[in-house]
Amino acid sequence: MLNKIRVHQIIYLILSLFLIFFNQQNPFFKLSDINSSLAVIFLIIMSIGVSHGASDSIVIWNAYSKLRTKAIAFLIYLSIVIFGLLLWFQSPALGLVILLLMSIFHFGESDLTYLKKVSRGIKVSWGFAMTLLPVIFFENDVKIIFDLLVNFEINLNVFLALKILTLFFICSFLFLVYLSNVIARKDKFFLFLEFLITLILASFLQPLYWFAFYFCFLHGIRALINIGINSFREFLFLIIFTLPVTLFAYFVLFESLQIEYLNIIFSILMALTISHMFLPAINRYLSNLLGEHKYF
Repeated sequence: MLNKIRVHQIIYLILSLFLIFFNQQNPFFKLSDINSSLAVIFLIIMSIGVSHGASDSIVIWNAYSKLRTKAIAFLIYLSIVIFGLLLWFQSPALGLVILLLMSIFHFGESDLTYLKKVSRGIKVSWGFAMTLLPVIFFENDVKIIFDLLVNFEINLNVFLALKILTLFFICSFLFLVYLSNVIARKDKFFLFLEFLITLILASFLQPLYWFAFYFCFLHGIRALINIGINSFREFLFLIIFTLPVTLFAYFVLFESLQIEYLNIIFSILMALTISHMFLPAINRYLSNLLGEHKYF
């Protein structure tokens, strides 16, 4: 898997450098009006980004031999997704807090899975930075986005605290990686490059553009590598598999219920992240309950 990770890191670095250059030559990525390009971001995240969540269907399908158990696992998984959506629309502020907390742990665990013995401190530091990097460079834009998501104005002191914490975890990550004796020198080199180029991107791109790029092309692809997606054909299958989610989001949430793109994107991400993080527990529970003992 390490060779695939290395190839992905190199491709991500090349794409990032291209995006930095393109950002300087083209005003598209400098748009500060988040409504002007949300449709594009919606399509990118709902297809490429969410596709790594769709890989959970493969995990569930391969986890059990009996069709009945597969169906029960899918039903529980979808029930958690629906619960997450209802929770978000009932209390957007609580939903946003849950999403941010889950992202801190999930991004660290997933992005750095290939570093088998890396410390929890490094993973949490990476996860915190990846979750909140834009608040350092675009504090006002992040505030506007969060205010729109929760439907009220959040105190400015919250963002000052988030900025300080993010700077702390950036320093923590760099320091802990430098001191680590379980990460090979070559892995450290590429990890530092990956981290620094992502930080530079966060200083150039508006928050939603940066998040879409990181979520799809670093986190999403890395997650697919982690679960063993080996070909473009499998990747294309997952994108097609997410099509019902995209259609549901557009025709039901956007067209019928008149929910804004911004809330659709983050409510779905929150709901899918909850179910994704609960999947190992679902599999262990059903394995013990129904007697299909497999490794999860």
